[in-house]
Amino acid sequence: MFGLTKKQFLKRSSKCLDETGKQALLIRGLIEHEINGTIDKNEAYNQIKHILKKVETIFFDYEDLNSPSECVSLHLKILNCLIILQDAVAANYDYINVPAEEKVTANEKLEKSKVLLERFRSKFRPITSEVDNYLQK
Repeated sequence: MFGLTKKQFLKRSSKCLDETGKQALLIRGLIEHEINGTIDKNEAYNQIKHILKKVETIFFDYEDLNSPSECVSLHLKILNCLIILQDAVAANYDYINVPAEEKVTANEKLEKSKVLLERFRSKFRPITSEVDNYLQK
């Protein structure tokens, strides 16, 4: 199979980043609800399972792209960003599954999820700008 052209790859990267951004907003909202105590464990569990499945789908679909040689670096940056988001979602999943009597462990998991989400956001913004700049040329 032939690889993608640079423009095709950038359009698919942009679509991937759009979908990823939506999932990041969902996990951010979920974390806020968990911090405020405005969501029960069952609802949080259902939401996190949905987010986790969607992020995995985005990752595997993007990983399968055959990027042009001049875009390999961008491809790897986006995959790395997706891995960080997966880690944040997994940490939140762990938080939800910690027994209620282990509050210290649960708080550590929630904090880890928040830190990873912030790390994702700091890497995500420059990548979206980079892809947008390439597409505008």
